Amino acid sequence: MDIQVSKYHGCGNDFIMVDAGLLDLFDTDEKRTDFIVSVCDRHTGIGADGCIFVKQDPLEMIYYNQDGSRADMCGNGIRCFAAYCHDEGLVNGGMYEVETKAGVKTISEISADPFICLVGMGKPIWGNDKIGVKSDTRIWEYPLETSEGILNLYSVYMSTIHTVVFVEDPFDPKWEKVGKEICHHPLFSEQTNVNFVEVLTPEKLKAATYERGCGMTLACGTGMCASGLISFMLSKTRPRIDIEMKKGTLHIDVDNEQRVYLSGPAVRILKGIYSYVENQ
Repeated sequence: MDIQVSKYHGCGNDFIMVDAGLLDLFDTDEKRTDFIVSVCDRHTGIGADGCIFVKQDPLEMIYYNQDGSRADMCGNGIRCFAAYCHDEGLVNGGMYEVETKAGVKTISEISADPFICLVGMGKPIWGNDKIGVKSDTRIWEYPLETSEGILNLYSVYMSTIHTVVFVEDPFDPKWEKVGKEICHHPLFSEQTNVNFVEVLTPEKLKAATYERGCGMTLACGTGMCASGLISFMLSKTRPRIDIEMKKGTLHIDVDNEQRVYLSGPAVRILKGIYSYVENQ
């Protein structure tokens, strides 16, 4: 089966874009998951951290991780979604809204070439229920034993479930093992994304993210929103900061009501036909 696809990346976090009409064709969980796993495979497919189904009238971003699991939102993914909509003529620039599983997000195009946009990510949601924690202990500076010793966790729902851990050198490969330990810890009934964050200055962080359903990724937009927000709340940084990742930098703004804004680039890598063979 030949399927029209596009591939985009935001600071190295990459996604396959396909028309949401395919969801009618892949009408069971098994069919949909097989396609997503196939197209996202980096050896036998195109390769990506996730797959985004683009729905029109109204615009909606339907996002799945590379393992086929559904995710509420993705900060880099929604900027790539916006770039795709721009390139395909689905929008005329300016400001517009996109529906997601985590609610409606507002896109403001800053630059067309290179493509850069600002995303209103909304407010965080605090509380154990939203982050899938059954414990009576509120997850704020919660010490957890890991293979690298006891680490303090800060967890929040920021368009999806995120946990922030402050460390030295978040790019050190050892954090992948720790990220998996925290992500799959019984404390989190729905698992959690894990952000390893180093404070460089009051205006700059360095960070890396272990994403549930993906593992370590080169960038995570919602993770950087959570990292910037929590760093500011702990008085480690100011409300306007840049966050350095392995393949780029994102800018985060936090206002007085804890609304978070994310801005950064999105780049098209390819546009073409994917020859999909079911259950290959």
